[in-house]
Formats: sequence, structure tokens, C-alpha cells
Amino acid sequence: MKRVLSFILAFTLTVGLLPIAAFAAVDPQDQEFQDYLQKIGMSEEDFIAYLKDWHDYTLDEFETLDALIEYLGPVLDDENLQELLAEFELTEEEFNQLLEENAATLDQFVFYEDLYFSISDWLYTEELTPITDENLQTLLEDYEFESIEELEAFLNSYDDSIENYEYIEDLEFAIAEHYFMDAKDDLINTLDSFGLSLAEANNLANHLIYIMENPDLDPEQFFTALEEYGTRLMDFPEFDSASDLSAEDIAEFIDIWDGMLTLLDLKVEYYLVKDGVVTPVSFASLMELNSTNGADLMIKILSGNGNLLADMVITKEMFDSEFIEETGENLEDTTDAAEEVKKAAEEVAKAEKKAPAKTVKGGKLPNTASDYLQNTMAGLAMVLLGAFVFRKVKRA
Repeated sequence: MKRVLSFILAFTLTVGLLPIAAFAAVDPQDQEFQDYLQKIGMSEEDFIAYLKDWHDYTLDEFETLDALIEYLGPVLDDENLQELLAEFELTEEEFNQLLEENAATLDQFVFYEDLYFSISDWLYTEELTPITDENLQTLLEDYEFESIEELEAFLNSYDDSIENYEYIEDLEFAIAEHYFMDAKDDLINTLDSFGLSLAEANNLANHLIYIMENPDLDPEQFFTALEEYGTRLMDFPEFDSASDLSAEDIAEFIDIWDGMLTLLDLKVEYYLVKDGVVTPVSFASLMELNSTNGADLMIKILSGNGNLLADMVITKEMFDSEFIEETGENLEDTTDAAEEVKKAAEEVAKAEKKAPAKTVKGGKLPNTASDYLQNTMAGLAMVLLGAFVFRKVKRA
């Protein structure tokens, strides 16, 4: 089975999926929707066309107006435009020149993220590589195709062909896109099973994209480090609670956890919540808990500079003790695939995202707290990787 597809299946089957309930679509005649259009200064016709042209979605694909607004993000204005220019280190003159070079105008952009990712793509200047026998053979090996004929048959099943591609990067992206587009609903459901909203999944994915597009990042070093953490997780002994671990095991677990957070430039905060009282708790303290006495565990994921990216609740029912080893295997399997997808995905122009059904947060954890350790580590690792892969390959 191809490496990329193997990762998808391992990811979705390991975590498990929640059924998607049927939901009502956004009603264009709803007064709240009309008020929103007035607020952003668009007609209904223009908005529907914009949503289709930029995101290839319709109102029917969003459960509520809130979900739609959350998906699109903030409207572009003078203030966040200046923030965007500062982030890309562009003067207004350079920005206008960039628009002109790409046959675009500022008036075409209504939402901040649409302009953000357009600029990101425009500034990406990797030279495309013509397909050769050598790099085609490398691609076959990377995606575990036995022959060119097998690859051609795979593409034919999507009404595609090798003949449609001049550059290896475009062909590579097409392969990744075919795999991941088919699996997008499974990936969405998986993120939903962690209680993540669409905006939170995008926050996590955008954070990783920011890291991966850092010009100072050494991709080989990054993926090597990620693979090493996967190996260390697989080597970790089986356990049902922290009491099964030696002092050395606990120290190793904390070291892996801290290392992953540092690598991904993340901070994680933990809170026990009961009867409206929120009590901070450290990761090390969670390892010592035998019971939460009915409290909820709130997990907040923040960027290294303290911006809240997501909060979630991971329940004991989601994972068993074997999930740690499976997560380690997935981390190792993902490193090469993610690197290949990253290179291919840099060539596409815009993200296509899907709005999942909402999950109510704050579900009760069982009184036994023995699985907090593996749940938080494994959950975060898989959510981050899933969000990253989902976000990158959807840039179509």
C-alpha cells in the first residue's frame, strides 16, 4: 500500500471516527445571513460567487452561519493588511508590485486569509523540475508504486495521466491530492473526534505551515527529529497508568513530550474544571493523579508566543495503552510522506477546506485519570500531524 495512503488509514483507523449527523444548511434568506452580508459589504450573489470561486463551496456545505464565518475568518481591513505586510516584510510599493505581477488587485480579496495564502504562494519561487527517468523512479519508490504502468493506472482511475504533467512537482502533488481528497471526510471526522472546530484545526495547521515555511528551518533536521520521537514512543513500555512506570520511564516520557512541544513551538496548558472552578495543573502532576473526582480536563494548545490555537477534551474511551506505540509508528511513517507532500503542495494556490459538524466541548472524563498522559501526548501529536497534512494538500 502506498506510503501516503498508509498514513491516512493508520491515522483514521487508530483514532476512530464519529458519525456525521445530518445538518441544515445556511439559509440565504435568513436575516442573520443578510445582516452579515451587509456588515461585510457584499451582495448575496457576489458572496456566493466568491465562496465558490475561492473555496469551491456552497452555502449548503455549512451547518450554521457561525460555522461559515468561522471558516472564512476575519474580513480584510486596513489594520490587518498592515499586519500582513509587516509579517511578509513588504512595503506598500512592493505589495502593489506583487499584485500587478500576478494580475491581481486588492479589491479581489475580501477575507484576510485569502490574501495571506495568495501572498505566500506568490513569494514561493522554487524552480520546477522537468520530469526525468531518474526523478520519476524516485517518485515511484517514494509512493511505493511497482512500475510506471501501476502509477499510470492509478492516475487513470482519476481520469488523469502522466502525460498531463511536465514537472515532477506537479505530478507529485497530483498523486498526493488524489489520495488525500478521497480521505478528506475521514480526516475531518478525525479532527472532529478530538472536539476541534474548523477554526481550531486551521489554527493548528497554519501554525505548522508557518514553522515549515520558516526560511531558517532545516527540513531534514526537523523530520529527523520527528522520526526520532516516533521511535522513542514505539520503544516505550506498555502501561495502564503512571504507577506502572519507573522513575526513568516517567522522565523519558516528559522529555519526549517537552521535546515535541519545543520542536513544534507549542505550549500546552492543563486545567481541571469542576463546578465552575478552574484549577491549573502541570503535566507532571497529571501523571500522579489517580482520580479527578469528577472534574473535566481542559487542554489548551498555544503557540510559543502565547496565542491560543485550540482547546480540547480527550476522553479515556478514545485510546487504549497501545495507542502510544501506534502513534510512534504513524510519526515515523508520516515523516517522509509529509516532506513529499510539503514540497508538492507549495505549488498550489489556495486551500480548499471543509466545514465539519460541531462537537460540544467539555465532555466528562472518567474518574480514573490514568490515561491522561498518553491521551494528551498521542492526541496532540496526531491532531497536529492530521491538521498539517489536511491543510497542506488541500491547497488546490
